[in-house]
Amino acid sequence: MTELVPPEITRSAPEAGRRTLGVLPLVGIFFFTVSGGPFGLEASLSSAGPGMTLLMIALVPVVFGVPNALVAAELSAAIPVDGGYYHWTKIALGRGAAFVFGAWNAIGSVLNLALYPILLVDYLATWVPGIARGKGLVIVDLFHGGFVVDLHWIVTVALIVPMAYLNYRGSKAVSEYSVGMMLLILAPFAVLTVLGIWHAVGHGVNVLSPFMVPGQSVHSSVAGALGVIVWLYLGFDGPSTVLGEVADAHRTYTRALVISVPLIIAAYLLPTLAAVGSGLHQGAPADWERGDFIVVGDALGGIWLKVLISLGSGLSLVGLFMAILLTSTRVPRALAADAYLPRWMARDSKRFDTPVGALLASTTVVVVLSAVDFSSILRATVLLTLASILLEFAAFLVLRWRYPRMLRPVRVPGGWPGAVLVVVLPTAMIVYLAWSTAVDDAAMFGASLAVALSAVLLYPLCRRLVKGDRPDAEIDSSQVELGPDRFAGFGSRKAGV
Repeated sequence: MTELVPPEITRSAPEAGRRTLGVLPLVGIFFFTVSGGPFGLEASLSSAGPGMTLLMIALVPVVFGVPNALVAAELSAAIPVDGGYYHWTKIALGRGAAFVFGAWNAIGSVLNLALYPILLVDYLATWVPGIARGKGLVIVDLFHGGFVVDLHWIVTVALIVPMAYLNYRGSKAVSEYSVGMMLLILAPFAVLTVLGIWHAVGHGVNVLSPFMVPGQSVHSSVAGALGVIVWLYLGFDGPSTVLGEVADAHRTYTRALVISVPLIIAAYLLPTLAAVGSGLHQGAPADWERGDFIVVGDALGGIWLKVLISLGSGLSLVGLFMAILLTSTRVPRALAADAYLPRWMARDSKRFDTPVGALLASTTVVVVLSAVDFSSILRATVLLTLASILLEFAAFLVLRWRYPRMLRPVRVPGGWPGAVLVVVLPTAMIVYLAWSTAVDDAAMFGASLAVALSAVLLYPLCRRLVKGDRPDAEIDSSQVELGPDRFAGFGSRKAGV
């Protein structure tokens, strides 16, 4: 019987030798693609209040994080290939949608990546003031401080290079470092949690009071919390891009996810309870600011806990950069392999089998952006990431409909009602965030919309002027069984993308 393969799907031989990642290393990658620790939650405490922040830390994973993780688990187990969600989208929605998804993901990731080394040097500047932005050895200063090459930039680049080199060594090297950094970050917060809750109980501190910032509307409080906390729960689908390097992919991914979801929720919820329970800014939640977890550590445990949490803050930024660089480079590599980007971006290292072309391109862009003041554009990329998640959800539902007998080692429970429910809840939250952003910050919403539309408009240009008649790349399809296509009506598939 002739095997029918649709035009958006190609075949390849297996590459089993690349599959080396186990459960614990993948947990380390999950931790840093999603979390990195509770740093940043101070912004929710100041904009939404303690009670609303704690409520949203518990509610958002139920409505958004866990559904996103369940969808990613089903599709990752069914299609465990490098490039992950790019290929899910291409099989389900076609090449155009996959290109748009890839462009949104690549733009959002590289802008997000540039944040972490900049914040790391900003943090170091609190100890070494001479490396603060614009303070010492200013070489280039353009657009009234919009583009500055100075000592701050030089130190930033000096930190980026070794982190990029570790990525060049491959996912195994990154994951091993991630596990160690995760433990070093979580250990002092475990101590902080015990001390903070003990203090709250002993001094009668009500951790839910005030529930919101005094004088604030419910809408403003909800939007303020969601704007921070949804961002903190993004990334459960990120490790899907390295599934071609995971041993026994569907079991390993599922087990890592089962460990990672409660671990990340606890890593947010318990330290925040402790911080509020310490009594810092009691009655004045608007006074919370970035770095106050370190202040709480000093107040509850003394200088040793302050130093350990300070060290954790730096390690968090390092881990976030390395894990997101690892998972994000597989998407531009997939775009380049499908001939939408220059061919050199699809090159892999012969020694480490890593996407050295895409890694070099992403690192170069991050180095340039490290000299740019682009905070407003960066904030807009959160909505861009959420838009790409909506495409993932669409791909999930279409694959359920088009390939009902696709081999799914992991499956969202509940049949079609369960599949619809797991998509509807986070979609409603994304729509609410987009609406509140359009109302409260029209400029940011406009920037997000402009970037999203530019990716849509780029597709026909790249399709005609760059790709031409060149075929899509072949990938390892050895673990993919699509089953009969409802639209074709017959035929068995074993396919890659």
